[in-house]
Amino acid sequence: MDRRPPHARHHRLGVWGALGVFGGVSALAIATSGAAFAQDVDQDAPETSEGVLSFVVENDSLSSGADRNYTSGVKLAYVSPSDRMPKWIRDRDGFTRPISGSDPDYWGIAVGQSIFTPSDIQTVPPPADQHPYAGWLYLQVMMAAEEDTPPGVAPGHLDLYELEFGMVGPAALGRQAQRGIHSALGAPDPQGWDYQLEDEFAFDVSFERRWRALRLYTDYVPGGLEMDVTPNAGVTLGTLRTEAKLGAALRIGYGLDGDYGPPRVRPGLSGVGHFAERPFAWSFFIAADGRAVARNLFLDGNTYRDSRSVEKENFVVDVQAGVTVQIRDVRLAYTYVVRTDEFTTQNEEQDFGALALSVRF
Repeated sequence: MDRRPPHARHHRLGVWGALGVFGGVSALAIATSGAAFAQDVDQDAPETSEGVLSFVVENDSLSSGADRNYTSGVKLAYVSPSDRMPKWIRDRDGFTRPISGSDPDYWGIAVGQSIFTPSDIQTVPPPADQHPYAGWLYLQVMMAAEEDTPPGVAPGHLDLYELEFGMVGPAALGRQAQRGIHSALGAPDPQGWDYQLEDEFAFDVSFERRWRALRLYTDYVPGGLEMDVTPNAGVTLGTLRTEAKLGAALRIGYGLDGDYGPPRVRPGLSGVGHFAERPFAWSFFIAADGRAVARNLFLDGNTYRDSRSVEKENFVVDVQAGVTVQIRDVRLAYTYVVRTDEFTTQNEEQDFGALALSVRF
């Protein structure tokens, strides 16, 4: 266990804190291009080459307001069509064929930062049985391939491939993000950051498949009403996380064939990040996602150094519900998430909210 004397202080990171974190992260470059997400057949939805830029904020202040465990996450992501991939990605896109049987339909890149704290943010040193302090600054590159089908037949599934890599520890700037924002807001100076995880480069690779297992439509409701069920299964391997997952989402609304749900911060149950143009679309959704966890760096501690750690739970479930509203090229989504205990000495459930603003251009 790290026994260095403390000098940093910790306090609550709210929504404005998350926005401050984003200010530092967004200095990284986001690749440009624009694209259409391969979607189910819809004669009313013209094909376009526009991409989608999404800004996601996840924070406990968007739910119960309790500052603990996973306290903040921000991500800026851009999704582009496959025909406008950068050459360095297009030269490698054939790797999706052996599993998906098709080439990628779109690709994406994202930057983000996540922050973790114990429940007791005043005690120094922090309680040994609570979540270690940790920051995570990362880059994601992803590709997605829908099932190839004959003309007029909607794809039955979509495969998502993702590489995530970055820095855990002081280099992730978690301490600076919290202290800077709270200093500007006149909030209490944070404590406990001297006991955060040590610097470590970490990565993982993920594969996930999503099925459109059930789709229903009725025109008895003015404007029409749709429902779909999208099961998912996947695996993640790496020094950051190693886990297998299984889940499903139920959505009710209008214009559901334009996307696979709103974007989230990993390991949350995330949509693919793109949506088709609609004059108006909306949905209510509920989803559950179970993960069998073999490794979680934020709980297990540093891979190659002595650091704080807690005994993790090997099975974690997220239950989420939310709403999306789209008006032409802009979509706003809110998701409320309840997460079961992630470590054995956790004495309260984790909940947080997620806001995602996405714009086509």
